[in-house]
Amino acid sequence: MSAHPAIPDAGMLAQLVSNVTQTMCGISFSAAAGEAPSNELCWRVATLPIKGERPLLVVLSSSRRGCTALGAALFSCEPDTLDDSMIEDSLRELLNMAAGQIKGALALDQALGLPEIVAGGEGTSNCHRALQKGVVLRSQDDLGLLIWISEEV
Repeated sequence: MSAHPAIPDAGMLAQLVSNVTQTMCGISFSAAAGEAPSNELCWRVATLPIKGERPLLVVLSSSRRGCTALGAALFSCEPDTLDDSMIEDSLRELLNMAAGQIKGALALDQALGLPEIVAGGEGTSNCHRALQKGVVLRSQDDLGLLIWISEEV
């Protein structure tokens, strides 16, 4: 079995993810500092596994404000017209974009899983693990979006 290339550092991943998210919804990412995420940043949590020889997990968590900003940008609508299904669809879409960029950067010949919204305690525990393991990206402009990439599925 050959050694896998390392997950790129947070700066490189932020650039890769931002290449697509900036174009699609005007949101850019940077490396996250080591502080623990607040419960506010766990308002919605979405997960997407990349299964195969090198399993990865990509997690997106967000505050209500971040979800609203993302949904309004992706759907080109006013924030007050968003409903829960639109907010969750926008999280899934951003997660798909990020996971696709990560998969491409690692040259993985593995299928992306389906993004899933994780509710309640499981979502919060995933969110709180985000800055402890793996590589974490934070949206710029203080929108309250975190993307976590981990080799622990």
